[in-house]
Amino acid sequence: MNKPILVSVLIITYNQQDFIAQAIESVLMQKVNFPYEIIIGEDLGTDNTRAICEEYAAKYDFIHVLPRSKNLGVAGNWCDCVQNAQGKYIFMLDGDDYWTDSNKMQMQVDFMEAHPECIICHTDMNVFSMNSGKLSHSRKHHPIPEGMIQQDVLAGREQMTSSTMCLRTELVKKYIPFDIFVNEDFPCEDWPAIVILAAYGEIRYLPIVTTVYRVGQPSVTHQIDYGKIRRYWQRSKHMTECIYKIFPELGDFKDGPYFDSCVNNSLLNAAYENNDYKSAYEYAKLNPNQRRWATRCAKNWLLFKLYRTFYLLRKRYE
Repeated sequence: MNKPILVSVLIITYNQQDFIAQAIESVLMQKVNFPYEIIIGEDLGTDNTRAICEEYAAKYDFIHVLPRSKNLGVAGNWCDCVQNAQGKYIFMLDGDDYWTDSNKMQMQVDFMEAHPECIICHTDMNVFSMNSGKLSHSRKHHPIPEGMIQQDVLAGREQMTSSTMCLRTELVKKYIPFDIFVNEDFPCEDWPAIVILAAYGEIRYLPIVTTVYRVGQPSVTHQIDYGKIRRYWQRSKHMTECIYKIFPELGDFKDGPYFDSCVNNSLLNAAYENNDYKSAYEYAKLNPNQRRWATRCAKNWLLFKLYRTFYLLRKRYE
């Protein structure tokens, strides 16, 4: 008699043909004593990602590439994957990340089985910079909040990367308002899901490295298009307002100035990358952090050029 599927691995991907095979292979290398499935949410990108995923699905009957008639967006794609998950536990893996520990799934499942009060467990990771080619350790040396930590997550005192996490499927499906995620067009899925789930169970951190997280390539959160930057932060602000409405006990939403600052800083950084002095000058006038060197240098053409050189060099080696 076949054992029921215990784990659903959700791979969310869009235009990641150069990375998706490594992501899938890092799941296939897992050493486990239970059945699992891989659900791939390929969101109708314009490159060869879907073809690569379908090749794996044809080879392994436990890999499923979800059908798509239209692009669902980040949140919609994730919600569709979750709703198709059959396992008791959900693991998430972004299509440009990959796992490095072949015991990751077994270890985190064993931990969750032994700690029924835990709704999410997550691990440490390494960060690979596409700019410098460097692999570095991510975890800062400070106490890791654990337990019922919704306020810590909401305030940014604890940050988790989705590719390191294991979640309880039943509770995800019970508490995540999929209709709000989709209808309100959330720009991301992991942060709001963590904030919501953190209200209903404990979050635990396992201090081992299991994942490589890539940075430096264009993504939802890393843009140099001014219009896309504005839209992203507008949607992020709206998403946070929705979280406050879901949990009235959090009080009134008061983070408007924070999001305004994020928009201004992101626009100014993009102007440096685009070598756009005129825009940098205008964004610097809007930036409330006048003591920031990027802001001060944007008000003089020569200093703009000097700081841009420093900015690009720093990005290359960070």
